[in-house]
Amino acid sequence: MGLFCAPLICGCVDDQRDLFQEPEKLPKESFFDFNMNQNLAIDIDYGFKEDYVVLFEIYDQDPIEVNDKDGSWKKKDIEPFYRAATSKKGTFNEDGITIRADISEVWLSSDYLGAASPVKLTIGEDHRISFNQNEYIQSLLAKASTPVSRGVTTNQHKYQDDWMLLPNVDWNDNGRPNNLSAEKNIPPASVLYNIKNVFRKTDGKSIRDNYPEFFNGKMISDIPITKETEVSLVFVNSTAAWYNTVGYYTYPTGETPTLENIQKVLAFPNASPVYKTAGVGALVCGDEVKLKYWNEKEGKFEEKFPAGSTIGWCLQGMGFRSKPLDEYVQGDLVQGMGTRYSTTILNKAGSDGIKRQRTVSLRDTESNQIVAIGFEDNIDLDYCDAIFYIHTSEKNAIDEEVVPPLPEDPEVPTDEDNYTTYSGILTFEDLWPEQGDYDMNDVMIRYKSKVYKSILTNRVYKIVDEFTPFHRGGYLINGFGYQLHNIANSDISDVSIEGPSYASKSQYMPGKTETGQSHPTILLFDNMRIFDGKEEADKKYTVTIQVNDVSSKNVLPPYNPFIFVESDKTRGREVHLVKYPPTDKANPSLLGTGKDVSRPDEGLYYVSIDLMPFALNMPISEFPIPEEGVRIDESYPKFATWVKSNGAQAKDWYKYPKK
Repeated sequence: MGLFCAPLICGCVDDQRDLFQEPEKLPKESFFDFNMNQNLAIDIDYGFKEDYVVLFEIYDQDPIEVNDKDGSWKKKDIEPFYRAATSKKGTFNEDGITIRADISEVWLSSDYLGAASPVKLTIGEDHRISFNQNEYIQSLLAKASTPVSRGVTTNQHKYQDDWMLLPNVDWNDNGRPNNLSAEKNIPPASVLYNIKNVFRKTDGKSIRDNYPEFFNGKMISDIPITKETEVSLVFVNSTAAWYNTVGYYTYPTGETPTLENIQKVLAFPNASPVYKTAGVGALVCGDEVKLKYWNEKEGKFEEKFPAGSTIGWCLQGMGFRSKPLDEYVQGDLVQGMGTRYSTTILNKAGSDGIKRQRTVSLRDTESNQIVAIGFEDNIDLDYCDAIFYIHTSEKNAIDEEVVPPLPEDPEVPTDEDNYTTYSGILTFEDLWPEQGDYDMNDVMIRYKSKVYKSILTNRVYKIVDEFTPFHRGGYLINGFGYQLHNIANSDISDVSIEGPSYASKSQYMPGKTETGQSHPTILLFDNMRIFDGKEEADKKYTVTIQVNDVSSKNVLPPYNPFIFVESDKTRGREVHLVKYPPTDKANPSLLGTGKDVSRPDEGLYYVSIDLMPFALNMPISEFPIPEEGVRIDESYPKFATWVKSNGAQAKDWYKYPKK
């Protein structure tokens, strides 16, 4: 604690303010709350017609990292600032969500099939984030339909001679075909959950690791038809960096196809989602093309596939031109990296001489009309470079002895998945209510909280808080605690605390919470000095609170944190965030004394005559420890602008320390 003396009115005070007015007579609204967050409302509508709950996340940056060299991408190892589950119809509406005030753009993300992701959204002037997936997709499709200047060839696009087109088929410059069904063909939610689970890639493991039985050399991915039926191919998703072309071929069941006796027929020119992370996309989940059987003898297409025919699948790696190159323009179909076939013997051998399996086909046993198909376009062998499913008009039209069942292990969102992480840094001045040096480093504590909500009710049932004291700049003996000041004691059912083994419990809290309080209050330690010389990892406290279905708006971390000063002598000298109330154990006689001009009768607490804070909640991950004895408005010059504007300007003041 430095001995630096602050002037009566700090440099943050508006120059136009009447300094002769008694500070304690200033209107309550004139005191800035030093809140570095903004409150948002969220309106999301994924537009699902059938019951389908998805988990979504919202980030303050693009969660996808794209490799500029090859277009591949991966998800960044970052936490979203908000996570929640939709209703059964894919909708979500809530207000009171907090995010840093300096953020103006966010990214909506979900790895559930059928949800556009990631989507960049702008926070409106009304502090609202709105997303309607149907409107979003229509806007993208409208952009994609704009033609570019090109040389006209057959069907206005060039394509490879060994491919055949369905009658009257064409596509736009992004590869969206003109023969899509008018209505989206979305399977039951259970099928989408199962597909997501089987083809997911988590913890470095893919379908090959989780289901080795599909890669034992006996897997047949071609689809034998046992009953005359119509067949549709429906797009589900693609995580590929490449722009792949997908089609099919047929051959008599029981015969061995060769490259010479099959005819490749185009289904999807560009098997990329319209919201492709980098580049151009064409499709959305549920886009359906009705396939036609090529009758070689008759030389014509037929609406139904006859019994005794087998459907194979082909993918032309990098077969779609996403931008002009050489004699090709955007929208042309090219040789690219060659064709991959579901019939393994048709594939070219790798450098090791092995012909690799390029598809996995799995039958939905409940409907017996759906087969999920995953394609592998290159070498990572995750089989999710293009995911489709076929739908037959007739039940039991697929040979069950050949096509294995789709594993029924649906990855349905669970309560344990439905949590939001809040994190930041708390800083306190410990000379309250007297004048401090306002260097904001007497007590510094890092926090990270996970708030869990029920999928069904969207209400909080569990909280896991982590608090880590990491710097002590003051010389007084200080304790730390926090209060869930917007709920009652009856709203929690249990509290467990895990702290450093060398740290004793607070002398003021022998039980799980502090007694004599109107709201749940937890004291973690009485003496900050016990952490001197310890590594930060050895200072962490973890508090798990079982909550009785309360609104998330009432338990926003870090709640109402406080230090209690000279805790070796008294419990009642509490220091809270600006405008936050003291607990029942605080000494009320200290309010309105010294530099504090609290007015409890108006609900105004912990405001100073200097219009400076005694505590700050900084929702950021890193903040250099302020220099001892240097006021924060001197070490961070934009801090004054932020305060003078009541938070409207210089919202990112913490990014600009004095040089």
